[in-house]
Amino acid sequence: MRHPMPWLLLSLLATTLLTACSTPTEKVVRRPTLGEFMPYTPLSTEPPETVNADKLQQVYQSLLALAPAADVRQKVLYRLSQLNTQQLERMALPPAAEQQALASLIAQYQQLLQAYPDDLNNELIRYQLARALDLSGDNAAAQQQMQRLLQQFPRSEFAAELWFRIGDIDYSQANYSAALKAFNQVLGVANTELKLHALYMRGWSHFQLQQYAQADEAFLLALDMTQQPNSLDEQQSLQQELQRILSISLSYQEQASSLLALLQRTPYQDKAAERRPLAFQAQLFQGLADFLFEKDLQQAALDSYRQFITYQPFALEAAQMQLKIVQYHLAQADAAAAEQAQLSFVSLFGPASAFWQKALPHEQADLAPILAQYLDYFARQRYQLAQQAAVPEQASLFAEAVPFWQQLLVIQPFVAAEQVDDSLLWPDDVRYLLAESLAASGQPKPALALYQQLGYGVVDLNARNVSAEQAAYRALLLSEQMFKASNANNTADVTELSANWWQEQNQFVRWHSRHPAAQQIALNQLTDQYQRQAFTEVASFARRVTEWPHPELSQPALVNEARFIVSQTLLAQDDFAAAEQSIEPLLALYQNDASELGRSRAQLLTAQRASAIYQQAQLGYLAVDAQLAHLERLLALPTSEYHQSAAYQQISLQLDQHAWAEAIQLMLAYQQQYPNSSEQTAISLALLNSYEQLQDWQQAADLLSAQIERLAEGSEQQRILAKAADYYLRAGNRDAARSAYRNYANRYPEPHLAAQEARAVLVQLYQADNDLTRRDFWYQQLVSAEQQQAQGTERSRYLAADAALQLGLYHSRLFEAVLLQQPLRDNLRKKQAHMTTAIEQLQTSMGWQVADFYSQAQYQVASLYQQMAGALLTSQRPKGLDALALEQYDLLLEEQAYPFEELAIEIHQQNAALVTQPLYDQWVAASFAKLAELSPARYRKPEVYLELADDAY
Repeated sequence: MRHPMPWLLLSLLATTLLTACSTPTEKVVRRPTLGEFMPYTPLSTEPPETVNADKLQQVYQSLLALAPAADVRQKVLYRLSQLNTQQLERMALPPAAEQQALASLIAQYQQLLQAYPDDLNNELIRYQLARALDLSGDNAAAQQQMQRLLQQFPRSEFAAELWFRIGDIDYSQANYSAALKAFNQVLGVANTELKLHALYMRGWSHFQLQQYAQADEAFLLALDMTQQPNSLDEQQSLQQELQRILSISLSYQEQASSLLALLQRTPYQDKAAERRPLAFQAQLFQGLADFLFEKDLQQAALDSYRQFITYQPFALEAAQMQLKIVQYHLAQADAAAAEQAQLSFVSLFGPASAFWQKALPHEQADLAPILAQYLDYFARQRYQLAQQAAVPEQASLFAEAVPFWQQLLVIQPFVAAEQVDDSLLWPDDVRYLLAESLAASGQPKPALALYQQLGYGVVDLNARNVSAEQAAYRALLLSEQMFKASNANNTADVTELSANWWQEQNQFVRWHSRHPAAQQIALNQLTDQYQRQAFTEVASFARRVTEWPHPELSQPALVNEARFIVSQTLLAQDDFAAAEQSIEPLLALYQNDASELGRSRAQLLTAQRASAIYQQAQLGYLAVDAQLAHLERLLALPTSEYHQSAAYQQISLQLDQHAWAEAIQLMLAYQQQYPNSSEQTAISLALLNSYEQLQDWQQAADLLSAQIERLAEGSEQQRILAKAADYYLRAGNRDAARSAYRNYANRYPEPHLAAQEARAVLVQLYQADNDLTRRDFWYQQLVSAEQQQAQGTERSRYLAADAALQLGLYHSRLFEAVLLQQPLRDNLRKKQAHMTTAIEQLQTSMGWQVADFYSQAQYQVASLYQQMAGALLTSQRPKGLDALALEQYDLLLEEQAYPFEELAIEIHQQNAALVTQPLYDQWVAASFAKLAELSPARYRKPEVYLELADDAY
């Protein structure tokens, strides 16, 4: 039997098998045999063979037969033992023959050691003996020889191998603590290759002792040693085994957390732990994850990825592990978890992450395609959710879309042309949607900047779904919205925003005149100028609408609207002639338009045409004839709100020209056409004045009478009634005048004088009609009213005094008409009654001390007394009286008449004495004449008159 492997490797193989067999049943772990690894060739002191080994053996045997000297013999024996060992290793012997050959070698080595205990070559001999004993299966004896060798030669070049084999034997006997000590001895002296195996076995020893953390360190150190370029297949196999057993050990602890702690505390090849290659660290975490997945510990496996991502956030491998988390959830059809993992990928490795800022260009290029897909998806998702959400929630959802759009714009340049996904949005599409999201999330300024960039760029857009004019239009709308919000809140930047909005409109109309809304925007600017009352700018802005650069796109409705604004501007500028000219064609247009706008515009323009004509009539520099011509032209049109004012102005102009007759006709028409006008009162006054100017008192009085009927009881009605009565009187309409005065006198006792005047007129009217009864009635009303008035006026007393006088004269005449004849008693009683009444009235008149009537009244009183005396003396004598009786009767009458005569003289004297006040009129003179008749001795002297005249002055 041949032995292709050296003794140590065979020993390792056996030990490994024993180790695997000794693993507890609850920890079923397969450890690969060392025979599967690269063969180990121990150091050898023999020089390279230059001759055949068998031939050398024959030579040395021949030397022994010659009985050489003792020292030579010793050397030959030692050499023969080595040759025998080498020969055994080369031979392929059956087990029994092999054991027999080993027994022979063992005996030779033992004899040599016994015969030459102090020989310097005993280190090698005892090493060979230990090997032979080990190969023969006598582990105890082999271990004993190894330990004796190590005691005698602690620095032996075979120390590492021997300690390793001692550890193997202890490990195979489940003496893990002893094995651990032996492997530690190996690590103190071993070469690099054996050190790897020693670390491996130390790890297993700790593992079997359930010292997992120490086992992990040993396995990790062993793995560190395998991180060499161009590793042999056997070493790679060992690396895989180490990775697996490390994962197993970690699975008994806190999995990824334990691995992280292990990496942080374990140096890397005598250097700081941080020097351990990232790829290698990622490999460890990946191996652990694979093992945990294999054991159906999915969450623990995912945590392995997460721990590495947290530990090495700037590693490309971390990004790859995050993608594996995504793939896992997708494979599990867990869309929510997959989406969350994708969001984490974007957050951790996207353009906004610290990773991206430190990443190398090739790393950015590696991740760009998948980032573009994720960012495109999440941006669209948030955008669509925002569009579908309730209004209060939209702003926050649009805000969530913003960073995705922004990062997508950063990513797109990193995606190679051949990697571009046709389903993804193009850059300027993204910019547009970013602007939309910014605007909807309450970030108008950056949104506006993006819209402007897209809408007014010098190069064509790189977009499939949006155009420059569309972006420009959105910029315009947003600018308007910003201004209006600022204006409503009265913020400090309102002026700036207003200017920006105006500039946006100008720019849009100039750049995108083919846009369907462009002409409307131009019209809006025109409207704005009009509303700002910037009338001097209206004409130029109107031409921008009416003279559209693309006639085929011009909208007639907008053109008409512009012309309409021009007409309104002309009206506002008081250019009424031009306004009328601009209104005429528009009115013709809208009068044929049956739409609601057409009807309303036609109605408005009709009124404005009337207004324009009316306002032309208001121009003060125009001649009256020109003004009247405009008014006549207006009044010839259909009725408008200006017709009434025009009609009124016509009246005013005619009145100003004193064209009373023409004005009257216009006013009568105005009253009939506008009965509810607030100017009716003024018209009535003007109409009354016109009648007065023409002295048409009848019409004036009728007008006043009509007013009286519409007025409530009060001072105004009283005033008008008095005036109407006067005008009827002037017109010669005595019946109407009498009725009006009578109405006034009966209804309005105050003011007193006015009432007295009315009564006085009634007296005249009834006098003219010879209706003495009614005349005297109003005389009496005059007197009675004055008597009841505590404080009359001079005029009222004058009228009352006259009335009382006239009543006295009236009763005087009745007195005179009664003759004292039979039946004398009755006639005397009547005559006395009339006399009494007449005197009372006359005295009443005298009581008011009115010079014009006082002397006459007083004279009439005296005359009544005188007439009474005369009437008594001339009265009819009773029949049947004789002469004596008749004489006595006459004497009796004289006695009765005398007092009356005396009273008459006395009163005439009083009347004559008025000359001293001074008052001298015909009635004073008449009294003097009467006195001359009644008392001639005194009053027929001229000096008497001179004396009285002197007294007067």
